[in-house]
Amino acid sequence: MGKILNSFFGYDPPPSDTPTVSSILPEEAVNEIANGRLPHLITDKVFLKKGEVCHYIDKSLLMKPVKRRAYNTTGFGVKIFGLQIRKGFVLPIEGEEHERIKGIIYVTNRRTIFQATSNGFDKPHSALTSVTSYANAIEMQYGSTHYCLIVPNGSIVEEVYNIIREKIKGV
Repeated sequence: MGKILNSFFGYDPPPSDTPTVSSILPEEAVNEIANGRLPHLITDKVFLKKGEVCHYIDKSLLMKPVKRRAYNTTGFGVKIFGLQIRKGFVLPIEGEEHERIKGIIYVTNRRTIFQATSNGFDKPHSALTSVTSYANAIEMQYGSTHYCLIVPNGSIVEEVYNIIREKIKGV
């Protein structure tokens, strides 16, 4: 009955199937981060700058908002003497979905890199405005640009940022 009422009133609840991502981060690195230390990870996929060290590497999904538009037509038609007369109107229905873009997130002592075939980014920590973690996601804001990444464990990524922030303050 709930589905019928929801479809009648035009409300579709968000899907309950939250995507999950399997981890490639070594367990030793997770333990180091949990103990307040940053691991030094070796990567041959990104070019690190002089003095730059990678502290976190894992699979992730970038949740990119995409606006969708559909149309609902209502009205009626009458045929009089072979002539079709129609009266009605079109209602645009706008909504937002999220495109899921697979990639790898790298967090170094200087920047965050999301490597993907499309919508990748490379942002310095100096431009980072805020970080919010969830059980399986991390949200990062760089100025007016917002990124939401599904990761295996959001609190591990947030802890990496917290340790980096403390090291920057201590310098």
